[in-house]
Amino acid sequence: MAKHEFRTRYVDMWGLPSLHPTNVELLQQLKTADTQHFTKNMDVVGTVSELNSESTWDQTHLVGVRSDVWKPDQEELEKCLASLQKSRRTELKQSIKRSGRLNKKQSAILDKNIDQDAVMQLETCDIVRRRLVLKLFKTTGTRTRWCGTIEEVTTTEVHNSMGSSRSLLTMAVMLPGTEMVTSVQENRRAIRIPSVFTFSYFDGGRIWNILLKQRWVSLGIDFDMQTEGKRIGMLDGTFATVGSDFYVNLSEHPLAEKTQFLDLLTLFASSVGYHKAMRRGVKRRIQADLAGESHRHVIEDEELRLRHNGRAAA
Repeated sequence: MAKHEFRTRYVDMWGLPSLHPTNVELLQQLKTADTQHFTKNMDVVGTVSELNSESTWDQTHLVGVRSDVWKPDQEELEKCLASLQKSRRTELKQSIKRSGRLNKKQSAILDKNIDQDAVMQLETCDIVRRRLVLKLFKTTGTRTRWCGTIEEVTTTEVHNSMGSSRSLLTMAVMLPGTEMVTSVQENRRAIRIPSVFTFSYFDGGRIWNILLKQRWVSLGIDFDMQTEGKRIGMLDGTFATVGSDFYVNLSEHPLAEKTQFLDLLTLFASSVGYHKAMRRGVKRRIQADLAGESHRHVIEDEELRLRHNGRAAA
């Protein structure tokens, strides 16, 4: 364990969630939770414990993953493809006639266009749909409540990575009761191999610019946390574990008093074990785009809503 600092959490991400002995019990607990954020397609993948004043660990949170978007089964992929092709067929039809039924000649043109259209020729194996969505739930007391969500923003990942010639990750964090979405962005440095992530944390009227710099040499995956040129904590990855576990340590600092800031860091730590697979997904999307097959990159409505212009109606 890392040196005890001002505030500490332990994020225990399971290597084999479906085989974890407490999975069924915790899953049932979340299904009866008083929250709309736990859906039928969510699996428990880890727990979070916090070091209390008596230096003992209390299990305080659960981490869930949207399995339908991270590991979609064949049925999910078929539904996705059917929806995609239905929308494309409508577009092709409207390009011939904006509304109403087609006559025989127009129908023949539509059939020909469908036969030649790349989207209509797709199969489920061609779709690049995997996207990470993790949610944090507090489970102490008599209630289970949502504490935040971190989700991959694949659209931003693609253009950032193309411009940097390196797979860079982008995630968005939503916290309850806040109007701001926090964008966590991986950044490319010319000669630096370990990752550097940055984000701006809004606390009332103040903005804190946070750097998470992965260490060059460490036993686990360790990130030093900095703001205003000072170290304020560390994400201490444990060594030789089946899953991807972290101690989230905060030094004495105004941000250490903010539970939602700690929740944000907990969500990021929960995502680290998925980063390698996420980068593979980014590469597949870039390859599709460069080959003129960007239609293979399926973008969910939930992700598109993150890009909505709040001033559009003004």
